[in-house]
Amino acid sequence: MRRNLPPNLLEHLKFSTCGLGDSSYAMYNLAIRKLHARLKQLGAQEFVDRAECDEQSPEGQEAFYDSWERLIFDALKKKYSGKVVEIPDNVVLDPIHQITIKQGGFKKYSTELTALERQGSEKKLTTVKVDSLDRMTDPEHFQEVLHVVLSDDTQSLQYAAGDTVSLYPENDPKDVQSFINLQGWNDISDYPLIINCPDHMVPEGGWVKDLTLRSLLQYHLDVASVPPRSFFQMAWHFASDEREMEKLKELGEVEESEQLYNYVNRPRRSILEVIQEFFSLRIPIEQLLEVIPVIKPRLFSICNLQRQGTVELAVAVVEYKTIIRRLRQGLCTSWLKRQKVNNKIVVSINQNNLKIPDTDMVLVGPGTGIAPVRAIVQLNDKMIRDGKAGHKYLLFTGHRYREKDYLFGHEWPHMKGLRVIDSFSRQAGGYVQDTIWKNKDEVARILNNGGGLYLCGSSGKMPTQVRITVEEILKESNNWDTETVKAELLKMEKEKRFIQETW
Repeated sequence: MRRNLPPNLLEHLKFSTCGLGDSSYAMYNLAIRKLHARLKQLGAQEFVDRAECDEQSPEGQEAFYDSWERLIFDALKKKYSGKVVEIPDNVVLDPIHQITIKQGGFKKYSTELTALERQGSEKKLTTVKVDSLDRMTDPEHFQEVLHVVLSDDTQSLQYAAGDTVSLYPENDPKDVQSFINLQGWNDISDYPLIINCPDHMVPEGGWVKDLTLRSLLQYHLDVASVPPRSFFQMAWHFASDEREMEKLKELGEVEESEQLYNYVNRPRRSILEVIQEFFSLRIPIEQLLEVIPVIKPRLFSICNLQRQGTVELAVAVVEYKTIIRRLRQGLCTSWLKRQKVNNKIVVSINQNNLKIPDTDMVLVGPGTGIAPVRAIVQLNDKMIRDGKAGHKYLLFTGHRYREKDYLFGHEWPHMKGLRVIDSFSRQAGGYVQDTIWKNKDEVARILNNGGGLYLCGSSGKMPTQVRITVEEILKESNNWDTETVKAELLKMEKEKRFIQETW
């Protein structure tokens, strides 16, 4: 909003706001706080307190939103007493997506499905070939990390350091067939299917061509995901057994958050497993897209400098056992592992417009956070070799063992302008924040002379601990108080000299 707006511009407006955020980020829900403050500054009146949802909460963001939504409805009912008509619980609203199966006079499609042809996508999709899928970590190491190399024969892929690639995973065909069997859809699963919906409801990447019930399930419906509360709030309507209906309804109630957590989130139970356990649950085809979330593309940092239409990724395979001793596999990484060399898949490039500071840098890349860092290091190396003005980079890596999971470690000695300091947490090397502190003089010299810091890796404790360590280094080296150092870090962030990318 413009700065010169009059302070009474929105005095007629009553509002409330809800932000979706992750408390592991330094600027947690900053956008909604700024918007909220600006609305009040322009005279708008808050009628329900702001909600700040936290992805780090055990209940997830949904629980925060549900509580806020109830406060909104209560406030509206109080203001418009007698004018609000509540929709009864047992009424199912018409679906947004209109689904029609073309049986009469139409031939079944082949069950040999392909996702290469899609329609309705707003993003530019590119078909690429899988050149290699090599394990980077030691075979005995618990964490499998794949070095994935994809190539584009047309060399039309355009990207820069810091950009990401979207992969469009699909369900295991065995799970799809299991779902079809449970719902009794074998006779209709391979006939043409038509979906009419608003343009903004089309999944990212578009619908696959030659859509059928089977291909809808395989490519678009996330039956392997952990069901959100909204799944149960809809699903109970479609169970014929009274006890199952009551149980499903109970799991969808806000007051039963602990029960939902114990049944779904803690064991990471999937939608398919829920349907297997509730035998009477039969989801109407026309309600499928209202009940089951769509598969979202998975984003991975590109870990190489652009060259000859090749994209490289470092992908940590998600595979673990739950408290109920069931094996869980990530949808995208299990799909990726099923790929064979020379297979073709669809991808899209996300240009993040990362502005790499034109200065010396401290780089922090523990685990697969090293992926985009590698691209930045390669760019600096190329500039120096080409006789252009490169910079000095100080790289802190973080791994468990030098021999087992030192990702790209063999490459660093050959990079120009790079000094690497490693942390191996299972070899008495401590964590990356400990290593940064041990080398605080060098870090302080770079940052106090206009240098920058780029941090990439998983969210949680690591980014917070690194930030605290950097604060302490700046505080000690400049004899600053806490308020001054926090202000300096905010200034660095605004100047794009402190960049944090975590997931």
